[in-house]
Amino acid sequence: MAMPQIMALQYARCPLGSCGTPTHGSLLLLLLSLGWVLQSRAQTADTGRGVMTPWLQRTSQDLTWQQPELTVILRRAPRGTDKKACPLGKEVTVVDENLVMYKEWELEACVDGALLAKQMDRVNDLPFTYQQLNIFKQKLDQLYPQGYPESLIQNLSYFFLEVTPEDIHKWNVTSLETVKSLLKVSEGHKVNAQVAALIARYVAVGGQLDKATLDMLASFHPAYLCSLSPEQLGSVQQDVMWVVRPQDLDMCRPLQMDVLYPKARLAFRNISGPEYFARIKPFLGGASTEDLQALIGQNISMDMATFKKLRKEALLPMTIVEVQKLLGPNLASLKVEERNSPVQDWILRQRQDDLDSLGLGLHGGIPNGYLVLDLNVREAFSGGPHLLGPGPVLLVMIPVLPLALILN
Repeated sequence: MAMPQIMALQYARCPLGSCGTPTHGSLLLLLLSLGWVLQSRAQTADTGRGVMTPWLQRTSQDLTWQQPELTVILRRAPRGTDKKACPLGKEVTVVDENLVMYKEWELEACVDGALLAKQMDRVNDLPFTYQQLNIFKQKLDQLYPQGYPESLIQNLSYFFLEVTPEDIHKWNVTSLETVKSLLKVSEGHKVNAQVAALIARYVAVGGQLDKATLDMLASFHPAYLCSLSPEQLGSVQQDVMWVVRPQDLDMCRPLQMDVLYPKARLAFRNISGPEYFARIKPFLGGASTEDLQALIGQNISMDMATFKKLRKEALLPMTIVEVQKLLGPNLASLKVEERNSPVQDWILRQRQDDLDSLGLGLHGGIPNGYLVLDLNVREAFSGGPHLLGPGPVLLVMIPVLPLALILN
């Protein structure tokens, strides 16, 4: 939108009789002849731009009023900002090839959103430009600010390529056939985020994806994985694991990672060392204690961001030496996370003397001479103490020797 132009008129003080003294009426006539528009009272109330109105009214009535030096600042009314009316004979009652020749402002003025919704099949059949399609989308967005109805979604076809993930998150998609049709038109286009949003909306209302749909999804980037149930993830092809990015798994729950990790491990079975670790790292949220221990022998260094995503049940049984080897040069980051899970949970199950040996200043370990038992003390005493287990614990403030006598 063009910014309102500003004009300043200034005349210097003239000695009486040395130069003509312009009347305020002639000054007003000059301004009007230059195309400067004085806004009406209604426009002033709406825009707040008519600041010169009182001055012009006063000067036009009082011709004897004289200012030695005068500065006038007026704003030109913006041009082309008013909504144009549809030209006579351009009214649109049907979407046809004539619309392709319409100028953009004519489409904005003459096309109705409800007509587009009813004749979406015609919109997809005609060679509209991206700019024209964008105008159509604006029309539909204005008609359905809360999201497109499913009756329209079912007929979107290639118009689906014009919508955004934010648009799709407003939809209610309950038909698997609709999902399949939109996936089909999306193939070969860079709409991975839209596809992920579509799958998320369908699954959110309880929709189930069949194998044919999962096979179709294999051609898109797998940003949709965390929207699938563990059962549906079981049908995802192993090849998909090769293109997964860490951010694609950020929203996955433990049960989903329990399915994805074995798939990834199987997909990467023919590589090892740093290359294997780089591939498997996003999936380690589903790894077991044994899997983590196996990584230690591959000369890798796990960063703390990955360490924090490990399953608590898999991390807690690991010894201080094992964690030291797993983190390598990143060991010092334990201090930063010592009060956050799962690092804090792991520290609580280590002896303080062993923690001190790391030289990191970690606190919260088991004091010397004490044991950690499960809260289910009766079960612990009947079946033997469950030391350092992954579940809730009770710090028993009894020296080890008397406790051993009691257990015997």
